[in-house]
Amino acid sequence: MGVKVDIVSGFLGAGKTTLIKKIIDDAFKREKVAIIENEFGEVSIDGEILKDRNIDIKEINSGCICCSLSGDFKDSIEDIIDEYNPDRIIVEPSGIAKLSDVLKGCKEIRIKDSITINHIFTVIDISNLDMYKEEFKEFYIDQVMNAKTIIFTRIDKCDDNEIEEAVEEIRKININASIVKVPLDIMDGLDILRIAEKDLNNIQEKKIVKLTSRSKKAAKAVRVGSKIFDSWGEETSKIFNINKIENIFTKIGITKECGNILRGKGFIELDSGRWIEFHYTPRQFQLKAAVKQDKGKIAIIGENIDKDKLELLFR
Repeated sequence: MGVKVDIVSGFLGAGKTTLIKKIIDDAFKREKVAIIENEFGEVSIDGEILKDRNIDIKEINSGCICCSLSGDFKDSIEDIIDEYNPDRIIVEPSGIAKLSDVLKGCKEIRIKDSITINHIFTVIDISNLDMYKEEFKEFYIDQVMNAKTIIFTRIDKCDDNEIEEAVEEIRKININASIVKVPLDIMDGLDILRIAEKDLNNIQEKKIVKLTSRSKKAAKAVRVGSKIFDSWGEETSKIFNINKIENIFTKIGITKECGNILRGKGFIELDSGRWIEFHYTPRQFQLKAAVKQDKGKIAIIGENIDKDKLELLFR
């Protein structure tokens, strides 16, 4: 039957890694799973988050997958199949990769008869949907248009009207995808896969909502220009005060003097001796406890980044 390839796409910080952890823990425990994780940036973070699953992770740090289709990405899949022989490969593209290019890369793999493109998820933080549409229209349209299943995250920050408006926006682009609009923390990974496979008979109605469009309008292809993203990152032995790290990202979000920062993530040690994992997206900053690391890691992604100013902020 060959190797199944699942793609978990979505914009920066939308919750792709959270979804992957859930479906691995709940649905793929008996399968041999490999992850190809594409880190855009100078310092890899998500590999640290996923490594405790005892799953092989091959990271590509040379840029987004859409820039690596002729080399690293296809080679990584071929190498994993040859060396590891998994039942399933999960591809987590960078949040600034075009889903259409990732799909194209999968289809061009030399051993394509041995793989089957299975689930195609796009994860959308609907609290930032307006920002996606206005500032990153090309990536937003591409990721929605090519998905088979759309997962809404951070719906707790939106009321029912805002959620339904988000559904209407998605349906203007993709009339066929299943939409999951229930918080991931109350969803079982098996239920998510059943929605993706449209096997609704095995799911409690109150737990999920599957929407089908009644609109007869077809999605229109939109041709837009490309944006250029940049990254800055470092490994550090510096110990931080929790107030300082919060103030850094408050300043990043308000002043824009370091550029248009779209994503920040990392692990740092606090002066209390604890380690924390941090995640920043526009309008949101989260901290949570982390296990001790060999070194702190900081990764920043955005447009027109001033790397010198970032280095001063984190000094």
